[in-house]
Amino acid sequence: MPASAKSVAKPADPPTARPYGGLAMEERVAARRARFIKAGVELFGTQGFRGATVRGVCAAAGLTDRYFYESFPTLEALLAAVYHSLKDRFATRLTQESFTSEDWRGDAAAIERQVTAAYELWFDTVRDPRVARILLVEILGVSPEMDALYEESARAMAALTIAPLSATHPTLKLSKARRELLGRALVGAALQVAKMWMTGGYRLPRRDVVRTCVLVAMGTMGALTAESGMSNARAVP
Repeated sequence: MPASAKSVAKPADPPTARPYGGLAMEERVAARRARFIKAGVELFGTQGFRGATVRGVCAAAGLTDRYFYESFPTLEALLAAVYHSLKDRFATRLTQESFTSEDWRGDAAAIERQVTAAYELWFDTVRDPRVARILLVEILGVSPEMDALYEESARAMAALTIAPLSATHPTLKLSKARRELLGRALVGAALQVAKMWMTGGYRLPRRDVVRTCVLVAMGTMGALTAESGMSNARAVP
């Protein structure tokens, strides 16, 4: 038979990972990754990132280092995943539970109730000392990459925090830079109050720390309202 007429065998399909315990390989990998993240929250949030080791994380997760490196090239990569998990959980609750643009339309009392609810959610999040330590302390100064992650998160949270101004002040014209500055100021207040609350052993009443941040936010909104009114008055011939 001529060579050109020979049948060419079809390459065999790559082997498919068989389910184990009812879970596909991808699901098992995801489950192991979740266990490492849970262990990271516990260890980074109690003894700190700098005091943690891969061996310790593996022991806490009940898995071997082989599985650790399956998901994370370094301990720092696990810290980044833990940080993402915690901040994303908070941001998701903040955006899904009750804080759409429509929620911010109404009288001052209604707006203040929404602001209060948002800060209550924040302080309920950092009431867990492990979460607070990771979000407020452990992420800082680890490496330029972790600092960049923190900066990216701060920008995103500032944008989320300042967004209600668009609903409460529809005629207010703010430059992009000023919006970011205001957002950073409000986020900074919430971070510093939370850090003080945590380092003080949560002795301050929750209502006081919440109310402090509400006053800062409502004061900012009031000042912008007054500023907008003066600008409009000057614009009238």
